[in-house]
This record gives sequence, C-alpha cells and structure tokens, in this order.
Amino acid sequence: GKKVHPNDLKRVVRALEIYHITGKPMSEYRQDLQRADIPYNLTIIGLTMDRQKLYERINSRVDSMVDMGLIGEVQSLLDMGYEKDLISMQGLGYKEIVDYLEGNTTLEEALKILKRDTRRFAKRQYTWFRKDKRINWVDKGEFDSNKGLYEYIGNIIPYQV
Repeated sequence: GKKVHPNDLKRVVRALEIYHITGKPMSEYRQDLQRADIPYNLTIIGLTMDRQKLYERINSRVDSMVDMGLIGEVQSLLDMGYEKDLISMQGLGYKEIVDYLEGNTTLEEALKILKRDTRRFAKRQYTWFRKDKRINWVDKGEFDSNKGLYEYIGNIIPYQV
C-alpha cells in the first residue's frame, strides 16, 4: 500500500488510530475493506446540485456559523489553552477565525478566506467521489422539495425483507 509520509501528521495520527483499533496497519485495513464481501444490496447515492447554488449555500452556511457563535467558540477554545497549532484547530473555520482573533486579518477577510476554502473543499470532495463508479448521482435541483427527492431515492434503493 501507499506509505504515509512522516511529516503528514494528520495521516500519521489516523494510521495510528486504525492500528490501535483494528490491530492492522492502515494498508492492510484498506485492502480488507476493498475485498470485503458486503452482505447487503448496497446502493450508494451522491447528491449534486448546481455549482453556483452550492457556493451560495456554502457562503450562507458560513454566515450562519458566525451568527451562531463561531467566533466566541474559537475564543473559548483558545482561552482554555487549546493552541492554534493543534490538528483540531486547523480545521475549516477555526484557523481563519484564529487569524482574525490574533489580529492577523480583518473579520471580513477571514470570512472571505473561509468561504473560499470551504468552496474549494467541496470541489475536492466532489472530484474525489466522482471517481467512485458505484455512486448513483442525483441532481437535487431536479426536485421541487426534499419530499420529492426522498421519494425518488426510495425508488432506486433495492428493498428486500
């Protein structure tokens, strides 16, 4: 399997977690997952939507996170002694707000960067999942309501007692 670079702290931590939980190195664990006979009729559904609408939703979500107290949450974590260099503090939303709280950027600029980076993250996720040919892609924009979407999905999922 592919080796984890020793400087890639996130993946090193993940590999150690997998080994601790399963007793297997990450490479063997991944091979086992790929070879696993899944005893279910499996249908994987991927939701997609118009890129511009998705980006608008991401921007609104970031604004909502701020309205719901993201800045205070990050400040509380810093006050409790969580250092900005921790992996958990490098996640989307935290690092940008830390930069603002430390006076390295304005709130407006921090939010602009957070929205941009979140859009880029969504694009990378989409690119990653597009490679999986097992996924049945459904365009959310083709449905007037979630109810219609759920009914459609219900019709493509094999149901057996």
